[in-house]
Amino acid sequence: MKRPLSFILVSIFLLASLNAEMASWYTATVPGYFTESGTLFTDSQKGAASDTLPMGSVVELSNPATGISAVTTIIDRLPELPGDRTIAVTEATAKELGMLDTGLADINVSVIREGTIRRENNENTGWYSFDLGLFQDMKDLKLKYTRLLENGLHPYIEIENEGVRLIVRHVMTYQLEEAEDLIALSGIEAPEPISEPNPYSL
Repeated sequence: MKRPLSFILVSIFLLASLNAEMASWYTATVPGYFTESGTLFTDSQKGAASDTLPMGSVVELSNPATGISAVTTIIDRLPELPGDRTIAVTEATAKELGMLDTGLADINVSVIREGTIRRENNENTGWYSFDLGLFQDMKDLKLKYTRLLENGLHPYIEIENEGVRLIVRHVMTYQLEEAEDLIALSGIEAPEPISEPNPYSL
C-alpha cells in the first residue's frame, strides 16, 4: 500500500550531466513524519531517500555542477516521484550540495558502505536489542548502566526474581557493529543481537 504523499517536491529544471542520477530534495508537509528507517524526519538532518539502495547505506553524493560532495546515509524510501528521479535528499543535504535553490541536480552516487536493513517481510523491522544478562550485584549493574549511557547507548532494566536484567534497545541494523564496540567499551561482552519491534510503530 502506498504511503500518503507527505512531501513538498522542489522541481526547478537543471541541465543534466552525464553519468549522474537525477536528484531532488524533499521536506515533510506535516509534523511527526517518521522515515522508513524509523527516525523522526527533520529538515536539519542529513539524509537521503532511495528505492534501490538498502536502508542504512552510507553514500557519497557529488554534484558535478558545483564540484561539491557530501557523505550521507539512506534513511528513507522515495516519495512519489516522476520516473526520472532516482534519489531525494533532505534540505540539509541539498544545502550542502549547493542544490537548494535549483531544486534538481544530476548527482553522482558512490556507495561507501552498503546498509543491511532489508524489509523482506513484516518480521524484519531493522531494529535490534542486546540482552546483556542478569545482574545480582547492584553496584556492578549501576556501573555498567552508567557506562552504556555515557557511550550513547539506550540501556533498560527489567526486574526478575533472580536479579535485574540489563538490555540495550533501539539499535538500527547499520549501527550494530558500532553498538557492539560500544558495549565492549562499557566492559561487557556483546551478545548476539535480537530482532525487536520498531519503537516508532503504532
